[in-house]
Amino acid sequence: MPTKSPLIPAIDKTVAQHNALINARFSFVPLEMRLFISLLTRIEPGDAQFREHFVPMAEIIHERTGGSAYEEVKQMCNNITSRRLYIEKLVDTQQGTRKRSKKPDFEFIPLMAKAAYESDRGGVVASFNPLIMPYLLQLRESGNFTLAQLEQLNKLKSFYSYRIYWLLKEYATFKERTITVAQLRFLLDLQEGEYPRFNNLRTRILDKAQTEMQQTDMSFTYELQKQGKAVSEVKFLLGAPQAEQVMPTKSPSSEVPAWTRTLAEIGVGERSLAVVSQQLEAGEYDVDYIAYVVRIVEGQFRKGKIKKPAGAIYKALIEKYLYADYQQAKAAVETKKNPQGQAAGKGIEVALRLSEAQEMYDNPGPYAQRQKRAATFEQHLYQVYLQDGFAVEQRGGEDWLVKRE
Repeated sequence: MPTKSPLIPAIDKTVAQHNALINARFSFVPLEMRLFISLLTRIEPGDAQFREHFVPMAEIIHERTGGSAYEEVKQMCNNITSRRLYIEKLVDTQQGTRKRSKKPDFEFIPLMAKAAYESDRGGVVASFNPLIMPYLLQLRESGNFTLAQLEQLNKLKSFYSYRIYWLLKEYATFKERTITVAQLRFLLDLQEGEYPRFNNLRTRILDKAQTEMQQTDMSFTYELQKQGKAVSEVKFLLGAPQAEQVMPTKSPSSEVPAWTRTLAEIGVGERSLAVVSQQLEAGEYDVDYIAYVVRIVEGQFRKGKIKKPAGAIYKALIEKYLYADYQQAKAAVETKKNPQGQAAGKGIEVALRLSEAQEMYDNPGPYAQRQKRAATFEQHLYQVYLQDGFAVEQRGGEDWLVKRE
């Protein structure tokens, strides 16, 4: 029977957080969340101070390897060291411990003391900031903490699901927790103008978390409390009923194409999705055009040029008014040749630097661009290049996208 790698924590590992940290305001992208969880698993109950830990790439990047993955991890290290927690200050007691206050003051605390990618070891060396020791170390002395199993946390994919998991885990013995919409936005670090309509927040965050957490020990349903016509509170009910008693709100993700889930989450209706499906089957465009339209329209939405991205996306697909720009952008990619030339008998090769693909993604021409986000570029890279037969190769110390025919 194979033994477990000593580099990967056991899945039955128990991790803990002070409840003040659970209710702090902060946000992560998925790679930062994975590093955070990996560091939590390395804390031992008797630790009195933080230590540096090595976290292998396998714990941070699950889906792939290669140059783009390593660059993404290096960028993640740079970003996470600037993350700050907005957290309540704990009060010193005569017993030498710290406790929460009924009317706490809040302060900003940097999360990390260090996070550095080490290519020779194939991973990240990181440590928490000593200022957050009261929120992660010797928690049994404070008596105000929550435990969770790593096996359960590893089932979660999105940061918002991770945050909601802990917020509900804290109240597991009560079987319910009510959170105001304003408080939920605070806890999830949602910025002003982000998901301004509650229906968007519900679809993109609550429903997604409900689906992900259905397979964990924190499955839940929820009820919406209103003041007038506006939703004011969300009442989470822990321990969802059996599947046969619940009318599913979404089809399992394995049963629908990725483009369908993407458009549905944005707000495109079922009838509109059926029309798009018919156009795809008729060969009027391919799925890459859908990804291109979503990118362009969401960029325009962030610039305030449109108010309803779902309608604009549907119109661009049905009328195909962005199709000529899409073809031009794709042709520009495919006509870039390897500057070093090809040897006879090896066929035709299309090649471009990975940095050039990134630049084209960040600057889509005359249309407004979306903000640079590594996770989204990864999806774009797969849909436009890797899925079309490109592979990442190292040439002269640079990453290249290469396709041979």
